[in-house]
Amino acid sequence: MSVSARHLVAASALLCTTAFGAGCDLIEALNDKGSTLVQLMVTHHATPEDGFFPDLGSGDIRTFDTDEGWTVNLRAAFVTTSSATLHRCGGGDVAFDAFWGQLPEDIIKDDLALNSFAAVEVEASRFCSLTVEYAPYKATDDVSRQREMGEHGDDVAGTTYYFEGVATKGDVAVDFELSGNGSAIAELDMSTVMNGGPLVITADEAFPVDLTLSKTYDRFFDGIDFEDYDPADIDGNVMALLELDSRIAFGTAAKPQ
Repeated sequence: MSVSARHLVAASALLCTTAFGAGCDLIEALNDKGSTLVQLMVTHHATPEDGFFPDLGSGDIRTFDTDEGWTVNLRAAFVTTSSATLHRCGGGDVAFDAFWGQLPEDIIKDDLALNSFAAVEVEASRFCSLTVEYAPYKATDDVSRQREMGEHGDDVAGTTYYFEGVATKGDVAVDFELSGNGSAIAELDMSTVMNGGPLVITADEAFPVDLTLSKTYDRFFDGIDFEDYDPADIDGNVMALLELDSRIAFGTAAKPQ
């Protein structure tokens, strides 16, 4: 696969953080054209508590309690980020260009680990909001090789989310395997994302500008009695939380707000 200009610019910016040279010249050349690269990272975490993200990981399992008293052990979990669009404060949209297409994010991997998703070059602008779409993963041979889905590649194909695990309560243990293929649209406010104001791009930044999109995973099963549940209820929970509990932060770290 050929390396795109955006990949080259992002890599050059990384070199600029450790040494001066040709990489910095490339960034300056981009800015001479009156645009700056905005990069979008994707990650996941548990619901913040007292200003911190609790660590719910244990080996290759995510373990958490629901509001119904069930302990959920997720052994596999994927959520697919499909697209993202920036919205200027004065009107007008700028769509991100995904590096390798849709991102079927492995939720079992370390919380707060960053996944490079997309980038776009923008002229001087102020951005007040971001739209993110979660949609079914349309797998192709080329993309699948770049996504580390392991044995779950076939399970994730065609789904917006895929979960496999066990829920326990007292002496009761319920194995589950759940997936959904609907679409969820998250409309994220960016009016205070950058130092209390909107995202401002001057087009003379020395480095690419980073944004981090994050989501929680420990509330998907709230309100569910695993002894007698309707998968449609869980589907409604997941899609609603993707819309309501996604977050956007300036920089390369999610903010526990």
